[in-house]
Amino acid sequence: QVSTQSTWGGCEVTAFSSHPDDKKDLINKLGAHHIVNSKDEEELKENCTGKFDLILSTVAVSLDWALYLTLLRPRGRLHLVGIVTEPMEIPMFKLLAGQKQVSASPVASVGTINTMVEFAELHGIEAMTEQFEVNSADDINKALKKVEDGDIRFRAVLKFC
Repeated sequence: QVSTQSTWGGCEVTAFSSHPDDKKDLINKLGAHHIVNSKDEEELKENCTGKFDLILSTVAVSLDWALYLTLLRPRGRLHLVGIVTEPMEIPMFKLLAGQKQVSASPVASVGTINTMVEFAELHGIEAMTEQFEVNSADDINKALKKVEDGDIRFRAVLKFC
């Protein structure tokens, strides 16, 4: 999402990371203008309060949603595409006072996906994948083991030879 948004005209992109020092080079390569430590509540409050029109959350963990709502500008939106399994505690007053929104979507429409693929092609944005050449069932099992162990950074692709 970082590379798409940073390429989109007029977007200033801030990446939230729980390990910004470890991921700084990658995040910069993807085109983020700023990086903040999502685990540093003081940094978030001091540097990010009221700064964002949109926060796109791709994580599948529960966060301090009340804190993230304070990072939005009035009429800002917190949009989730990661699946958070616990109920979300959203303070209604923060929504009402700033006319803020919380929304979620599992995947875009076919038309929107086609538009994004065309945009990515036009701007040379490629999916970051790790490819596995498959010559036998053992090769598939090795790839699955890396997925199970969490050793795949983005997407695993099986290439049948």
